[in-house]
Amino acid sequence: MHLTDRITARIRSWGSRQLSYAGRLALINSVLATLHSYWSSIFLIPNGIMNKIEAICRNFLWSGKDSYQRAPNVSWDTCCSPKDEGGLGIKDLKTWNRALLGKYTWWLANKKDHLWVRWISHVYMKDTHWSNYDPPPDCSWTLKKIAHSMILFKQAYTNDLWLASDKEYTVTEGYAWLRQSKPKVLWRHICWSPMNVPKWSFIFWAVQLKRLLTKDRMIQMGFGHDPCCYLCSAADESHDHLFYQCPFSTHCISYLQQKLGVHFSADSLARWDSNGRARSKLQRKIISSCHVGVTYCIWNSRNKARLDAYVLRPENIVRNVIKDVLARFWAKNSSVLSTRDVRWIQGLS
Repeated sequence: MHLTDRITARIRSWGSRQLSYAGRLALINSVLATLHSYWSSIFLIPNGIMNKIEAICRNFLWSGKDSYQRAPNVSWDTCCSPKDEGGLGIKDLKTWNRALLGKYTWWLANKKDHLWVRWISHVYMKDTHWSNYDPPPDCSWTLKKIAHSMILFKQAYTNDLWLASDKEYTVTEGYAWLRQSKPKVLWRHICWSPMNVPKWSFIFWAVQLKRLLTKDRMIQMGFGHDPCCYLCSAADESHDHLFYQCPFSTHCISYLQQKLGVHFSADSLARWDSNGRARSKLQRKIISSCHVGVTYCIWNSRNKARLDAYVLRPENIVRNVIKDVLARFWAKNSSVLSTRDVRWIQGLS
């Protein structure tokens, strides 16, 4: 079966399940992106095939289907950035393919005792150093691509040493060397804390990038004409209004801060988390996770209001979020808590 057909068949087997964005992301990282790994470690997969695989993964993430349904909320390049840099941590498949082939360069540079190395050295390279090797026109397509990979990695070697050290080449290091790193985002630890429910983290990530489909964006795309906020009906719905200015949202945040005993503006949580040293590390984690949960619930309440469904009162939303965060904390915690933290947590229950 063709590689893209295998991936498509796997997605269709999941089609009947009501998966959240976070669930689809987990499947992409754990299943779809690894189906090609065996072939990627042997030869350079053609760009046409890689583009199809990326399109399938992108469509599945945003619509749950293998075929194109709608425009994605966030560019695929951003999604393929590490979480520390504001992405989703999905691997860039083309770069990962090149990183997997980088092991051949390391084998040749270190003259590893592999049958493939002996064959290439004896038949093709002979007395030529690997960094100066130019493949003949009549050699195989695979060897030409491996030789191109050697040229690509040549800058990373000094006197045949990978990154000027005696350490062994790893695919992870090769991938990091090939991709261009970006500045780390301030909210990375808040967004991807293991104390968060995964679907909370995904929506919070989209909020930080301002890429949720609020009414102002939908109208710009040609869908709808009424800009009025679903939750308050008092102003036009935009990202800033929905999460920072809407009376429903501000009530949620105010009540959450009252329960937690903290004070900060909703859009300055990341700076507070970095500088709020008056709180213990555990308390900062719980406070941040509660804020992520409330952010998710604001978006969820907005969608329920759009469908004319019942929307919980802000006080009930906050209580439920705190309950969920504490339940996840007790399920994961194995350390002894300080008396101060115990009393603080008991005050939240």
